[in-house]
Amino acid sequence: DPDEIHFQRGKIDAREVEFGNGRLVLAKQDDRIDWLYLSKPTGVVDSERLQLPIIGKLEDVLKKFTAWANPWFDSSDMFSITRLAFGAVLLIPVKSVEEGNLVLSDFLPNMNLRSVRDFNYQGNRRRQSRVDSRIVINRLSKWNVYSGQLVALATNPMQAPQVYDSKIACRLELDINTFQERTEPLSSHKLSKMFNELVKLGMEISEKGDIP
Repeated sequence: DPDEIHFQRGKIDAREVEFGNGRLVLAKQDDRIDWLYLSKPTGVVDSERLQLPIIGKLEDVLKKFTAWANPWFDSSDMFSITRLAFGAVLLIPVKSVEEGNLVLSDFLPNMNLRSVRDFNYQGNRRRQSRVDSRIVINRLSKWNVYSGQLVALATNPMQAPQVYDSKIACRLELDINTFQERTEPLSSHKLSKMFNELVKLGMEISEKGDIP
């Protein structure tokens, strides 16, 4: 049972409940279903207590999420699902942009990131599915050094907003998905296996970097 229910312009139905170290959100639209495992909003306006939105270590988070998701795939009526995706946003806290570039260099060995500012890299390296050889999988990854600031807006328009110290992190955004142009429904009895394959491909990128 959800703790909160949200509606947006009659198109999105979102239901939210506490889950692990964060919250689980079910967002439904006419043509898609999203299950989101998100961090909890802190509501903190204090630079010393400000933290990056990290739920936990990737392995621990995925273990909990997949243990819940796989039975859902197996027990639901999924005969009309034509596309499946796994996504994640991964952060490694660093002290500076320069340190972040050094960390990213280990995952992107073909790039020289010395003295680089405002670095952004995106790549999609497709692979054939091992679960179903007829399916092509997109392995989309986006890499950058993230720098975020907390800004407290003043109620008095004549007063300047308060800007707190920034938090810096290496950021990897994963979007591992089945080919968009496919119109034939995915095999319902292979959905959990397909999902686990997408997760493993995302894990591989997070461990080995931008590999073919």
